[in-house]
Amino acid sequence: METLQIENKYLGSRERYLMDSVKLMNDRVFKQSGYEVPKDVKVSCGFPASGGRTGSKKMTVGTCHNRASSKAEINEIYISPTQADSLEVLGILAHELIHAIDDCENGHKGLFRTIAVDIGLTGKMTATTIGDKLKIKLQSIIAELGKYPHAEVSTGNKKKQGTRMLKHVCEHDCGASCYQSAKQSDENPMLCSNCTTHAMETEELVYMVQA
Repeated sequence: METLQIENKYLGSRERYLMDSVKLMNDRVFKQSGYEVPKDVKVSCGFPASGGRTGSKKMTVGTCHNRASSKAEINEIYISPTQADSLEVLGILAHELIHAIDDCENGHKGLFRTIAVDIGLTGKMTATTIGDKLKIKLQSIIAELGKYPHAEVSTGNKKKQGTRMLKHVCEHDCGASCYQSAKQSDENPMLCSNCTTHAMETEELVYMVQA
């Protein structure tokens, strides 16, 4: 989505970038529309509790916790590590900052919708998009700060957990083999299905991963 050619590199952390963006967005976006972001809001890069996998239509890319949820009694915002595009990240941040202003009282209706429309967010309120006027303001912030210092983290490439299985072979060496869990092997000693008289003995421990 980024259309600017940004040469300057932000030298701080992701969290510092996000907090610097909050200050600039408060001045250039929210105050110009008559609103103000809480001065004590905190923003971090982290997976929202209701995550969802990369590519999922239900993937949560940002979340804001109300003051009652924090022992520090502040609004805590998290931007998902799956998001790395600077403009998209600032659009998500703008959305979550509205929740902070409203302290999550109205969901995506009422005051939330009013502020979103006023600052230039468009589309479905549960998944807002950046309008043209807001885009210009956010691009000016990116031009000043540099690109968001973060590389996308995918949640869809995790290696699946294998199942520990024991391989059993016929003690008579007839070629028959099978797999069972350690518990099944202890509780149900087997006879060879080919020979019907010889026992199956454990040969090795294997990990079976379901595709």
